[in-house]
Amino acid sequence: MICARSAVMLLKAVVSLLLLTASGLAQGTGQRLILDSQYDVNEWPHADEERPTNVSVQMFINSFGSLNAANMDYTVDVFLRQRWNDPRLVNAVIQKDMITITSNELQSKIWKPDTFFNNVKDAELHTVTMPNILLRIQNNGDVLYSIRTTLRLSCNMEFREYPLDFQICGISISSYANTEDVIDYEWASVNPIDLPDQLEIAQFDLLNFTCKDTTQVFTTGNFSGLLVYFNLRRQNGYHVLQTYVPTILIVSISWVSFWLDPNAVPGRVSLGVTTLLTLTTLASGIRASLPPVSYVKAIDVWIGTCMIMVFGALLEFTLVNWLANKKIINHSQTMFKIPSLTKAQEEEPSAAASPKTYITYARALDRLCRVIFPGGFLIFNLVYWPYYLVHQYMALPQSLV
Repeated sequence: MICARSAVMLLKAVVSLLLLTASGLAQGTGQRLILDSQYDVNEWPHADEERPTNVSVQMFINSFGSLNAANMDYTVDVFLRQRWNDPRLVNAVIQKDMITITSNELQSKIWKPDTFFNNVKDAELHTVTMPNILLRIQNNGDVLYSIRTTLRLSCNMEFREYPLDFQICGISISSYANTEDVIDYEWASVNPIDLPDQLEIAQFDLLNFTCKDTTQVFTTGNFSGLLVYFNLRRQNGYHVLQTYVPTILIVSISWVSFWLDPNAVPGRVSLGVTTLLTLTTLASGIRASLPPVSYVKAIDVWIGTCMIMVFGALLEFTLVNWLANKKIINHSQTMFKIPSLTKAQEEEPSAAASPKTYITYARALDRLCRVIFPGGFLIFNLVYWPYYLVHQYMALPQSLV
C-alpha cells in the first residue's frame, strides 16, 4: 500500500516537472501550452505519416519601394504569413481554443518551416518595439506563423524601351534544407497577395500580379517553392519633364542659327557648340542612372537623333560659310589680255570691281534647312512616340488580379 502511494506521488511530481519545463505563458491569464515529451522540433509534423507538410503562404505587401535601375533591385516591406497543421499540437492548448506565443524560448521549441527568399540581396527583421513575430496555435493543431521583414530583392530588368518601359519583378520563396517530400508550399486559396488600398510606387504603376507554384531542382534535391510576379509600368511624367522637354528645347535652339547671317561666325559656332555640349552632358546624366547594357535603348534612340540634329546644324553652318566666302570663277574671261597704256588705267578696274561669291546659294540653303530640320524632327516624333507608347500600354493587362 505504501509503495503504491509512493509511486503515485512520484508520478505526479514527474508530470508537474514536465508541465513546468514544457509550458509557456501567452496572451491572457491562465493560457498554457503543453508539449508532448516526445515532441521533436527537428522532425516535421507529418513524419509519422511519411507525407510532406502542406504550408499555406500569404503575403501582405505593406510598402513597395521604387525600382533601382542601376543595381537592378527593388525593396518591399512584407508580412509573410505561413499556416500549417501540426498533429502533435492537437489539444496542446488548455483552457482556451487558441494561444499566441510571445516567448522566444517557447517559439524555438515549435517546428517551423525553414522558408527563405531565393532572390534576396539584403533583409531586415523588424524588432521595434518588440520582434515583429507572431506564432499562434489553435487547439486543433493549426499553426499561424507571421513575420514582418524588409527585403531588397534582385530583379532582371529589360531596358530596351527605357524610359517608356514596363518591368516584371518577382519574389521567390522555398525551403532551404527540406526537400519536397518534407515541405510542400502552396499559395493561400483566398487573397494570396494582399495589397493596401493606396499603394504608391515611385515612377511605376502596379498593373497586376501572378502567383504560381514551382519546384526548384538542385544537386541537393528537389525543393517546393512559390513565385509571385509583379507587372509594373513606368510612369512617363518624370522623364518627359526631365529628359524629353529639355532635349526638344535644345534641338529647337540649334535651329536659330539658320536665321543668322552666313558670315556671323562667332554667333553660329558658339550656338552650335553650346547646344551640342549641353546635350552631351544631359545624356551622360541619363546613362549614369542605368547599368552598362550593350543593346540600344529607347532613350539612346532619342538622344542619338537629337545629337544628329544639333551636329547637322553645325555642319550646315560650315557648308554655308564656305559657300558665302568662296569666290566665283568667271570662265568667260579672255585668255589674252591687251596691255593697257598706263598703270593708272590698269589698276582702275580692279579697284572698282568687288569679288563675287556663292552667298546667294548659302542663303538659299539656310532657308531650305529652316524647313528640312524641323520637318525631319517632327516626322521622327510621329514615329517614335506611337511605337513605344503603344508597346508600353498594350504589352501588359491593365487590371489587378
